[in-house]
Amino acid sequence: MPLLLIPLLFLSFLLLTLVWLVWAMVWALALLFWPVTLLIGGVLLWRATMRRRLVSRPAAPRRNGAHHNSAFEEYRQETMARLDEESAKFREFLDRLRKSRDKREFDGFMAARRGRPAIEQRGASSA
Repeated sequence: MPLLLIPLLFLSFLLLTLVWLVWAMVWALALLFWPVTLLIGGVLLWRATMRRRLVSRPAAPRRNGAHHNSAFEEYRQETMARLDEESAKFREFLDRLRKSRDKREFDGFMAARRGRPAIEQRGASSA
């Protein structure tokens, strides 16, 4: 019987040594990286506190979105229509501005062309 006890004692010693080494490594890492450990612990504590607050808070009554704020919906639609109208007017203004600039440039070009001497016009047409 004592011969069977020796391998069991040796195996239990190895198992306890392995457990102790793992435990020692966990503590060594915790001590070396204590700021990270504190941060993780703080985050876990904060999350638990927030969960408790959310669970203890009474649920707000839910409204259906169909007509709970019809005044705002009317205001929003009026504002969107007004903005669309102003946008169309602004686009028309920009078109008129571009056309007037193009007309001014074209008139300047034609005036410059009419003011050229006749020799240049003849030389260009014969070439």
